Amino acid sequence: MQGTVDNGHLRAPSRLTRQHFALYRGYLDGVSETQLHASYGDASTDVRTTRRLITALRDTLSVLARRAQDTEAAHLLRLRPGSIPLFEPQPAAAAATLEAFREKIDPDGVYGESELLALYEEAYPPDASPALDRRAARNARLRRRQADALARMEASLAQDPSPDHPVDGWFEPAVTARLTAAGLATLADVIELIERRRHRWYTAVPRLGPKGAQRVVDWLQLHAQALRHTLSPVALVPRRQWQMDDVASTQPTEHDAVAIAPIEALRVPAALDGSKGTNRASTGAPFDTDIRAIFAWLDARSGSVHTRRAYRREAERLLLWALVEKGKPLSSLDGGECGEYIDTFLADPQPAVRWIAAQRGERCFAGWRPFAGPLSDRSRETARSILSAFCEWLVGEGYLAVNPLAGFARVATPPVFESAVRTLDLAQWTCVLQSVERAEYSFSEHRDRLALLLAYATGLRRAELAAATTDALSVGRLPGVDGAVWRLSVDQGRGAPRTVLLPPVVIEAITENLAMRGLQSPLDCAEGTPIIAQARGGRILTADGIGKIFKSIFSDAAAFMESRASGSGLHLKRASTHWLRHTHSTHALAHGAELREISAGLGHADLSTTALYLRNEDTSRFLGVEKLIRSASMALKSSDPS
Repeated sequence: MQGTVDNGHLRAPSRLTRQHFALYRGYLDGVSETQLHASYGDASTDVRTTRRLITALRDTLSVLARRAQDTEAAHLLRLRPGSIPLFEPQPAAAAATLEAFREKIDPDGVYGESELLALYEEAYPPDASPALDRRAARNARLRRRQADALARMEASLAQDPSPDHPVDGWFEPAVTARLTAAGLATLADVIELIERRRHRWYTAVPRLGPKGAQRVVDWLQLHAQALRHTLSPVALVPRRQWQMDDVASTQPTEHDAVAIAPIEALRVPAALDGSKGTNRASTGAPFDTDIRAIFAWLDARSGSVHTRRAYRREAERLLLWALVEKGKPLSSLDGGECGEYIDTFLADPQPAVRWIAAQRGERCFAGWRPFAGPLSDRSRETARSILSAFCEWLVGEGYLAVNPLAGFARVATPPVFESAVRTLDLAQWTCVLQSVERAEYSFSEHRDRLALLLAYATGLRRAELAAATTDALSVGRLPGVDGAVWRLSVDQGRGAPRTVLLPPVVIEAITENLAMRGLQSPLDCAEGTPIIAQARGGRILTADGIGKIFKSIFSDAAAFMESRASGSGLHLKRASTHWLRHTHSTHALAHGAELREISAGLGHADLSTTALYLRNEDTSRFLGVEKLIRSASMALKSSDPS
C-alpha cells in the first residue's frame, strides 16, 4: 500500500488504487486495524502507519466527493465503523414451557393465571418487535448506501496500473526510492528485471531485501491482468524447485522444422517420430516411437539420477541431430551417418547459433541449447560408448534391426584412473581435518566440520550429501559391535535406496549441530530436516552449495599446509567434493575393508547383488569406517597444533 509522507505525517496518496478502496472498505466493515495492517500495510512499519493512511483516505474521499457534488457520499464515507451497525438483538434464552415455568416460579400457586403469563413474557420476551424491526431495517439501508457511495468513488477514481506507469505511486515510498535508485523507472522495468534475474532479482536493488521483493512480486501478480503480464514461474522460485510441466509452452516454434528443445518438450511430427524408421526391427517392440524408446532405456538402464542425466544428454543430442540436420528419425540412421555424428559434428557442432548455448541456460528456457561448445576426444568417446550401448539395447528389445554404431573404433583411449591423483593421503586428510577444528564453533564452522566427517565416513556424492535428512536415519544392532549402530538411507533415483553406516563420531557431530539449530535428537526431528543445513533459516543446501563448502575447506587446508612448507598445499588446491569419495575408498581399503563392501557403500554395485551379502558384511564395513575415523582423530591429537 502506498502513501505519501510529509513532515512525518501521512497525507493523501498520490494515486488511489483498488487496494486503497479495499482497505477502506474493510475499515468501514469493522475489520480491526491490526488485521488491515497485516493485509494491506507495509511490513516494514507498524499499525500506526496504516491507521494514519485510513485517516488520510477518509479526508481525501470526503473532499473528492464534495468536489463531485456527491453530498451523500461525503457524509456517509466519514462515518466511523459502529456508527451504523447492523442491529442484532441478543439471542433469547430457550423458552421453558409454561408448566415448567410455573413449577420453578410459583410452586405454591401464589400467582393468578394473568400474573403468571405476564411474568412468563417478561422472562421470555418475543424475538421481534416493530421497533426493533424498524431500527434494523434503517441501519441496513444506511450500510447499503455507504457501500454504494464507496463503489461510486472507486469507479470514478481508482486507477489500474499500466506497464508504462512510473513506480512512484504504486509502492511504499521506501520501496519506490530503492527501485528508482536502481534505475527502475517504470513498472515494465521492474518486470523485465525480475524475468531476467529470476527469483534473486532483488540483489540488483540495494537495500530491498527478500521481504520487500516478495511484496513487489505479490503486487505484480495481483495486477497481472491490468499489466498484461504474468510472471514466469521460473522467475519466482529457486532453480531446484522448477517444474517441467510448462516447458513445452516456453519453447519456440519453427515452421516446417523441428525446433531445438529438450526431449521433454520436443514436438516431433508423425512422419519423423520413428514409428516407420528404416532400421526398425520386423518384430514388435513394447514402444513405437524413438522418444518412447529413449525413455524406456533410461528407465531400464540408468541406475541413478547422475547416470540418467548423462544417458539422457547423449540420446537427446543424437535424436535432435537426426531430426534437425538429417530430417529423419533416429531409428533411420545408418552407420555412415552415426560416424559423421561422432567424428565430425560432436567435434564442432555447427551452426553454432543453433546448437551451442550463448550462456548457461536451464532446460525450461526458450534459449536452451544441447551443447556448451565442441566436445573433446574424451567426451566424444563417452558419447560413442553410451550411444552404442543404447542402440545395442534397442536391438535386444526388438526395436532396431541392427546397431548402427557397432564396430566403431574408440575415439580416444580412456585414461587409467589413478586414485592417488585425486585422493588425500593420511597426512593431507589429517591437515584438512585439523583446518576445521575449533575450540568454539560458530554454526557455519560446525556445519562445515559435520559435512567433512559425513563425506569422509560414507563416500556420498555431493548431491546425496545435500539430500540427506534426519528421517533417513535409523538405529539398529550389528553382531560384534557394542552399542547402537546408525544407518543413513540414500535415495538412488530408482529402485530401493542403499544404506551407509555412520560411526559414532559422525552421529555426535549431527546431534551437536541439530542442538545448535534448536532441534531435538536426530530421530525426533520433523520430516525433511536436512542434516547439512544453511546457516540462515536451516533450509536444505543445494549440491552446488555443498561443493562451495568443500572448496572453502580445501582452500583453507591448502593455506595451512603452505604455511608449514612452501608448495605442500598445491595438491589440496585442486581438491573437490568427489576427492573425499575416493579418499574414503582408498583409506577404507587400507584399513582392511573389502572391495565389494566399498562398492556397496558407494552405490556402485547392483542393488539385488548387494542385498545377498550386505547382511553378512555390515559388521566389518562398520568397524572399518569407525577405525579410519578414529585413526585420523588420533593422528590429529598427536600432531603439533602450531
